[in-house]
Amino acid sequence: LAARVEGLGMGWVSLFEPQALADLLGLPPGAKPLAVLCLGPVEAFYPAPMLQLEGWAEPRPLGDMLYENAWGVSQ
Repeated sequence: LAARVEGLGMGWVSLFEPQALADLLGLPPGAKPLAVLCLGPVEAFYPAPMLQLEGWAEPRPLGDMLYENAWGVSQ
């Protein structure tokens, strides 16, 4: 949210070969990258998350994803 207030966009990229990225970044043995976060200025923001606009995912109520003290324990 802080990035967006500053006019910055952020993208989560998780389609890559983990070992190739680990080698490129010189990660220590055993470290496994999960994603690359791309952060920078953007001309405009999408009206909704791109995954939703492309039909890859549908919004879910926040309460369905929040747990307290243990997985599956609703607040």
